Amino acid sequence: MISKRYAGIDIGSNAVRLLISDIYPGNTYKEAVIKKRALLRLPVRLGSDVFLTGSVGKNKMQELLRAMRIYGELIDFYKVEHYRACATSATRSSGNKSEILSRIFEETKIAVEPIDGEEEALLLFETNRYNLPEGSHFLSADLGGGSLQLTLFDRDKLIWTHSYQIGTVRMIHNVVAPSEYKNFEDKMTEISMKYPNLTVIGSGGNIIKISKICSQSTVQKESIKQLLTQLKEMDIETRMRTYQFGTDRADVIVPAAQIYIDLLNILKINTIYVPKTGVADGIIRHLYELHIDVK
Repeated sequence: MISKRYAGIDIGSNAVRLLISDIYPGNTYKEAVIKKRALLRLPVRLGSDVFLTGSVGKNKMQELLRAMRIYGELIDFYKVEHYRACATSATRSSGNKSEILSRIFEETKIAVEPIDGEEEALLLFETNRYNLPEGSHFLSADLGGGSLQLTLFDRDKLIWTHSYQIGTVRMIHNVVAPSEYKNFEDKMTEISMKYPNLTVIGSGGNIIKISKICSQSTVQKESIKQLLTQLKEMDIETRMRTYQFGTDRADVIVPAAQIYIDLLNILKINTIYVPKTGVADGIIRHLYELHIDVK
């Protein structure tokens, strides 16, 4: 059984991620054997520029270019056969988006594609649907630095998706519009009435970190509330020492926990399932199905 090597790059609002995986084909994607070769996250917080000034500044630009040069070298080192680089909320909102994409390509030959919220949701939907817990309807909540992407689906099709500008970096800079949060709450109330037995799926770095702290793949709302209470009583340095957070995690995890609690409260649900997948996993799945004849 011959494997192929794939890579996905996710340029987010709080970090830039690279995932490299080998995939041994199966009759279906679910039957394929996936072995991760490398997973790297570099803390390039583009959102702190874009959400305050409207564009990526010189210093953040240099950080991003350096990160992409590193990723380009790793892609060459690992002899990756197929890869794709995608940029989400901060990049697609940036006033100098064209300059960002041009500079990256000039220096690394990596062509970055800005993707909208719907494609971001589809990448996660197609990845998570293969390993879902029991349930008939699911709500995926992918919380990043720039946006909260919510997607309602069943095992066969995507029903509804929307990207709310309620990211954690936006929250810590107090640039989330109250009307946006109200729209999110109203829509979740509507969904809770129509789909009372939803299974909620959480993705993004913060809920994955919360899941690890709680040692649970299905995290209880009460566990998130207890953790949030503890975090609020700590300063940034204490959070970093206690939970081994990086500086770019120690601040945003507080609004992240609150957003997930609000979501579960509105839906009247007590648990959230965390499969530990992200956009990079979705990119690799998409590439695999483009190059392999799968059912």
